[in-house]
Amino acid sequence: MSIPLPDSAKIQVPSSLAEVLLRAAESLPLYDNQDFYSTKLQASIHDHIRRASPSGFDWLVGEIRSRLARRPYCALVQGVRYDEGNRLFVGINRAFGELVARPYEKPRAQLVHYIQPATDRPASQGSQFETEKLHTDTADWDPPVKLISMVCVRADPDGGGRSQVLDIDTLKEEVRARWGSRMLEFLALEAVPWLLAPYRGGGVSWRAVLSEDNMCWRRYTIEMAVASLGIELSPTTMAALDLLEEVVTDMPGILEFPMRENELLFVDNHKTLHARTPLSNPLTSDRLMIRSWIAPGGATVGTI
Repeated sequence: MSIPLPDSAKIQVPSSLAEVLLRAAESLPLYDNQDFYSTKLQASIHDHIRRASPSGFDWLVGEIRSRLARRPYCALVQGVRYDEGNRLFVGINRAFGELVARPYEKPRAQLVHYIQPATDRPASQGSQFETEKLHTDTADWDPPVKLISMVCVRADPDGGGRSQVLDIDTLKEEVRARWGSRMLEFLALEAVPWLLAPYRGGGVSWRAVLSEDNMCWRRYTIEMAVASLGIELSPTTMAALDLLEEVVTDMPGILEFPMRENELLFVDNHKTLHARTPLSNPLTSDRLMIRSWIAPGGATVGTI
């Protein structure tokens, strides 16, 4: 059974501040998506937009940070309007670190990434698409990116594609309730292989799926690493992964909520899993989300 996003995770931006931020973004030149790979450009956009209202900008960033620091480790920003050139989106994200991405390759890889049903990755089993399974982004990086942000451009007209978030505390409580603390200890101590992306150097990284304050989950990345190494995981490890997959698939306590136009969601990629619900007709749905991955470093509040 899913539950709605609590109000404590939401931030309502005053219309006056939203207008100032939008005007500042629109006063900048239009950039190509490839241009945003430049960390200097990211910082320049951030600084320009922040100068329009330092106190207002810092308030917004501080409100997002405070929600990311506590359960359920996500923040939904409402009331902001975004420019078509994605400059405000980049400027806000840059306050939390450097925007990073796979090497540019449309449509699957862009720094400001367009998520649409037409480019979703088909699932290896079960649901139609991998985005419908709770997962960690960049599980094939070591370490995965810290933050993910997504803004809704168009919601699915039939009400599908509702956002889902599962936080680490809720997941651990469910694992403990079903199988006890020993299972949690095993998952924290047992390293499993993760196949790393070729553009990140390739190879295999060994790390646990669930530890004291960190989790990483994307089963097919583990399976690809096992195949690459030509090994078999122990029956105990396989059973633990199967049990964890069972919990993630059907447990209560998953947050589920619609994202509406211009709503911006931040999630801690080390402390949450995320997904979307199925679309009634993925072939015709024009649902569009814009996403960025954020790594620590770069501009922070108060650097001007």
